[in-house]
Amino acid sequence: MKKSFLLLLAMISLSYYAGNAHAGFLLEPYAGMQFNSTYDVDGGGDGNITGTAVGARVGFQNLGLMLGIDGRRSSWTLEPKTGSDSDYTFTQLSFFVGYDFPMMLRVWGEYVFSMSGEDDDNSSNKLIGGSGTVLGIGYKVVPFVSLNFEISNLATDEFENATSTTSNDISYTSYLLGISFPISL
Repeated sequence: MKKSFLLLLAMISLSYYAGNAHAGFLLEPYAGMQFNSTYDVDGGGDGNITGTAVGARVGFQNLGLMLGIDGRRSSWTLEPKTGSDSDYTFTQLSFFVGYDFPMMLRVWGEYVFSMSGEDDDNSSNKLIGGSGTVLGIGYKVVPFVSLNFEISNLATDEFENATSTTSNDISYTSYLLGISFPISL
């Protein structure tokens, strides 16, 4: 409830200030694939991450400066060095700020304030309490198509199942190569 209120307050503030600054509305859907990504469980256990991500950045852009909210849904396969793979669907919300340079180069940073993952095989198993940062760089091959590279440092700190919630710190280092379609109206 508190996060929903903060999200609503942020969007109202962005709308007010963007209207006064004559900023354009930014809508940027994107998709990408993980590569060379890893995870590490505190207290032992690590492995690789493969998968995909889709999402959208929504916000405002004025004179190259971009800011707003990013929503993402990732399908990850967590592949431990020993044992069987686990498929999880992660959702994350973040605030982003970035700059769109005139030479077709774009950079942005994100603070992930909400992240959780649900086991695809057993929906009562969830990784919750996530947060982290994302750094991205993109190159616009044409005005409405950008090729992007992102580095994410994320973490979840609890595991929840049907009967209990336990502390389970897991850190994720993710590399995402993707394509986006930034539209400024």
